[in-house]
Amino acid sequence: MTIAPENTSGEPIADFTLPEGCMLCGGAVSIRSTPGGGAHSYCSHCHWLSRTRLRMRKDGLEIAYAAQAFA
Repeated sequence: MTIAPENTSGEPIADFTLPEGCMLCGGAVSIRSTPGGGAHSYCSHCHWLSRTRLRMRKDGLEIAYAAQAFA
């Protein structure tokens, strides 16, 4: 995980990668967590973009992907 404190709000931005974390293709997912609890994810293999929800639990980090549309 990388913490880069050089944003305008003064709060850190965290960038990290989950190997085999893509729900569509199983590729590596890059996640950027921004101040205020927002996060976005990107799979460089299948190019899937998602708004990601992060929640700290006592036993670790919970990551959830919200469905934006159904086909």
